Amino acid sequence: MLANTIKNIKVATMLRYVFVLSSFVLVSCDSATPLYTPFPAGYGYMQNLPALQKATDEGDREIIREHGWKLWAGIMQRAENGEWPLWYSWPNTKAAFASDLETTTSNSTANASESMKSRNLDNIPEVNTPGPVYDIPRQVIDNFPNGICKSSTGATIACDGSHFLFNGDIMIPTESLSQEAMNDIREDQLYLKSTLDQLHQDKVHQIEVSQEFIVTKHMYWPVKAEGITAIPVWKNNFPTTFSGYAGYEFWDTLVGVDPSGDAVGQMRDVEFLYGVKNAAGNEPLPTVKANARVHALDNFYYHKISEADWEAFDQSDKAVLTAASYWANDQPIGVGDYLITIAMHINTKELPSWTLQSVWWSDQPDRGMYATNRPALPAAVGPWDHYLLTDSYAVPANEKGELDIAVNPYIEGVTHPIATSCRNCHVRAGWPEGKTAGFSSYQNPDCPGLLSYLTPASNCLSTLTLSDYLWIIPDRAN
Repeated sequence: MLANTIKNIKVATMLRYVFVLSSFVLVSCDSATPLYTPFPAGYGYMQNLPALQKATDEGDREIIREHGWKLWAGIMQRAENGEWPLWYSWPNTKAAFASDLETTTSNSTANASESMKSRNLDNIPEVNTPGPVYDIPRQVIDNFPNGICKSSTGATIACDGSHFLFNGDIMIPTESLSQEAMNDIREDQLYLKSTLDQLHQDKVHQIEVSQEFIVTKHMYWPVKAEGITAIPVWKNNFPTTFSGYAGYEFWDTLVGVDPSGDAVGQMRDVEFLYGVKNAAGNEPLPTVKANARVHALDNFYYHKISEADWEAFDQSDKAVLTAASYWANDQPIGVGDYLITIAMHINTKELPSWTLQSVWWSDQPDRGMYATNRPALPAAVGPWDHYLLTDSYAVPANEKGELDIAVNPYIEGVTHPIATSCRNCHVRAGWPEGKTAGFSSYQNPDCPGLLSYLTPASNCLSTLTLSDYLWIIPDRAN
């Protein structure tokens, strides 16, 4: 068992951990950050799991998708004492994998780091889809010097902030963890590479985390308070046979968002994408322009940035937000502007094989296979039903003997080919890290198929210490 393996490592630091965790709880709370709000009742979480397991075993997508929809709606409800959704009140991966939790509330320094997108690309040498180059705007470097880092290759990037991470493009991510997930990582010292090395040396094949472990990846998009902001919308722009870069910079449909409401329903000329270069970094990409239908803010989950919010953001948060706004809107972001939810992954350990679901915004949310099995949830606050949902539970293989395609076009489109699966990716997560046979990566020679039906017992994973479907552990351990 994991607890026995790490017992000697953990005991020496347990008293210090308790003190640090207490400090973290105290110092992480500010006037703009809501108190921790657990997953709410009434949205199916940890309910009727035998029926959910049976549906997974039998491939009953109606039950599976209804569960996924409820998880999505539930996690977007407001925190108890704030205007943010409840996931914002949860610890994030920067805090979980900090070498000292007390450092997570201070401004970041210019240490070696990587964008989230770069981490993914580093781990998939066989399916690498290098995308456009996003150089940090000079204004961001000058205004938020303590929020700027250097990558391992010497590139200038924004540091991960206390609230928001750096994706390396316009999307603004937060990886949030349930308190039980935070406890697992900190108490079992899964934030340390030395722990993972010891587990692998002891031939532990599978780390097991608690059943209440939830991890999310949420993506905001910056919207200006004045004028109409352009948003790229996925319209099956690339066929599943396409193996190249499929990011939103090359989609052919835009919508507009008008916070004033004056132009809602009208067709207006909109544009986005500024200061971005091609994959080689030697030519600017053109600004994307289109005549687009304008939508109201209420069609999105959104948050208006308040004075208290801006004061609570550290310099890294401000660098991440401001760079994204320059790239999207050719303007900085600040108090009074908006963050809209564009996409989100929600992964729960309710079942041993996990539940994996992912959503993205759509201007046609009632059309197509990703709109199916959406239940009626009259108590749910917000436009949860204006999004589409894909699922990737451990259902039997399809008629090809493979997993069905399950991909979020916003999140995976900037790193992976379209014909991929959340499950095929996450089941590979483990230790040691590397890019060759015998090492864990998103794609390695041991497990070449992107839609292969893999399980923790698959031969190609037998030499690894698997991290229970969690890439955050090998990706962020230090």
